[in-house]
Amino acid sequence: MHELASVVTPAVEDSFVETLPTMIYDVVRHRGHWKVLHMGKHSAPHPSQKAAIDSAMKLAMQNQTSGRSVAVRLNRTDGRIFDLTAGDQRP
Repeated sequence: MHELASVVTPAVEDSFVETLPTMIYDVVRHRGHWKVLHMGKHSAPHPSQKAAIDSAMKLAMQNQTSGRSVAVRLNRTDGRIFDLTAGDQRP
């Protein structure tokens, strides 16, 4: 039985690659303030859209340096969404 496990295990490990989900930071307008939405929770209000973007980028870069895949998206009030980590131009 032990011999069977040692034969099967390497094949299973080689075909299975565990990846962590992308950490997404959405800059949103919420209740009259710009906030960062992450994992279903809103941050404290920021004084401007730029301040919220800067905060989201800082948080994302902290996670990226630890090996996580990250994305920062700007959700504009007109419904357009810009992925700021993919090189989209800021509006």
